[in-house]
Amino acid sequence: MEKMVIVGILLMILLGAFLLSAGCSESSTKTTPTSPATLPSIATAPTSPAMTPSLSMATDKIRYVSDELVNLTVTNSLVIPVWYIGYTQPDLVFWELERAQSNGWQRVYFRLPLTEGGKEVCEIRLYERPVGAVMEVKPHSDLRYGWGQKICPLKTMTGPFEPELVERGRYRFAFHYSLDTVKSENIETEPWKRPIELGETKIVYSNEFVLE
Repeated sequence: MEKMVIVGILLMILLGAFLLSAGCSESSTKTTPTSPATLPSIATAPTSPAMTPSLSMATDKIRYVSDELVNLTVTNSLVIPVWYIGYTQPDLVFWELERAQSNGWQRVYFRLPLTEGGKEVCEIRLYERPVGAVMEVKPHSDLRYGWGQKICPLKTMTGPFEPELVERGRYRFAFHYSLDTVKSENIETEPWKRPIELGETKIVYSNEFVLE
């Protein structure tokens, strides 16, 4: 009986030693997860929003003093041409001028001065129709104009008169254009029409600017 007890104790000791060694071996094979703070970071360059091709109009400045030249640029970033009504007459322009009023934007009606004998003068001329022609702004090109702030208000006068500086205030330019053209109908019987006209007309505005 005593021998059986001693053998049982020895077996329990051997079994405990075996289990202990197995636990140590298992714990030695486990790996500790890497802390997120120690992982290498991958820097990604910020992506800028894609520029949408368009037609735009802008001035070179936003504030002008009296008599300073206002430089206007119409930029066609499209892959197709843009059509507008242009003029060979020096007192007519392809753009319109709008002034900010308390009730919104109001168009300023005028013509530009003519240069006669080295001097600027206003002379309201009447032109036979058609006045102006359909012209093109090619893809990825600009249309530029420099305006000296002088205008000829539309007056009922028989002779030439002095040009005036446009009233001081807040302004913007407007440009009417179309993405296509159409042939005018009945041109033989209605000679006052242009042979080619604009299709569906759109409008783009410049930035606002101040004439001080």
